[in-house]
Amino acid sequence: MTPQKEYLTIGARIRGRLFPRALGLAALFSGAALVTYIVAGVSLRYALLFTSGLVAFAVFSVWRRTSQAQRAQVLRHIKVGLASGLLATLAYDIAKYTLSQWDPSPYNPFEAIRAFGLRLAGPKAPTALVLGAGGAFHFLNGISFGIAFCFFLGHRGILPGILWGLFLELFQLSLFPGWLDIRFYQEFMQISALSHVVYGAVLGALCRYGLLKGAPERR
Repeated sequence: MTPQKEYLTIGARIRGRLFPRALGLAALFSGAALVTYIVAGVSLRYALLFTSGLVAFAVFSVWRRTSQAQRAQVLRHIKVGLASGLLATLAYDIAKYTLSQWDPSPYNPFEAIRAFGLRLAGPKAPTALVLGAGGAFHFLNGISFGIAFCFFLGHRGILPGILWGLFLELFQLSLFPGWLDIRFYQEFMQISALSHVVYGAVLGALCRYGLLKGAPERR
């Protein structure tokens, strides 16, 4: 192999390893927008628009340099992560609702959805629009976090999924109580932590199943 061909081969291998991880980081764009809003006070709408545009530009720039095989692998991870993230978010919400019914306190575990909606639709928007916008952002977060996990640890299964869910729980605990002025902190922490465990377990199981099912057979 000539030095030039060897250099191109090494470069292709590096891109093949780094590109999926870069996409995993890029999939966290909605979470980055939320952190920017809470920490820096930037409008959530503008922060989300900026991070979305930045991700689209970065993905387009790198996508042109990847091979057909790498693109097929990336698309498979996106599809599996999207479906798994959607179902995991539904399981997360069901767990939150069920756990809140067992708790006698007046704590509302879905207050964040209304808060998201108010920041996105505006305080004067109709209630239906506020809840719709908040719910859409909530599912966007759950799905994008699912896609990120699929790129990072999708083949690993349930335990890494639970650890991913607990990582998201720590992220939420560091931001939400102060932002939402949560007064029932113990209830919030218990319900949120258990729900994130459910989210992570479902996500880990579905990502592993989806990736293994769609993997090409080895001969």
